[in-house]
Amino acid sequence: MSSVSSQPQFRYTTAPSKVLHLRNLPWECTEEELIELGKPFGKVVNTKCNVGANKNQAFIEFADLNQAIAMISYYASSSEPAQVRGKTVYLQYSNRQEIVNNKTTADVAGNVLLVTIEGVDARLVSIDVLHLAFVIENSQMASLMH
Repeated sequence: MSSVSSQPQFRYTTAPSKVLHLRNLPWECTEEELIELGKPFGKVVNTKCNVGANKNQAFIEFADLNQAIAMISYYASSSEPAQVRGKTVYLQYSNRQEIVNNKTTADVAGNVLLVTIEGVDARLVSIDVLHLAFVIENSQMASLMH
């Protein structure tokens, strides 16, 4: 653990998890950089990059709990801190047991909806007709759920 920083590199407030929470990452850290950081300790099965208000946090999910423990243990006893692009990265176990990538429309640029129209000439279907079909479908679904 580096004694240069006043911020602790590890927090042991949560039970071990195969998901690690990383803080103080370079802005817009990539999935590839996270995988490279975790690769020496095991198989990284999922990542979630650029989370938090400053987009400088991320999650790494290992295939096995022991792999996550190995990464935390290594950096806890190493004189060299975990680093990405020369920045010290702070590691801790996540309170999550897996990463769930629930992306909203705002998270994903260029969403595409593919609609198949059967039994009618597609040239006769306008965007207004499609909108109306989805509005009716959504209102019916909402009434079924209540």
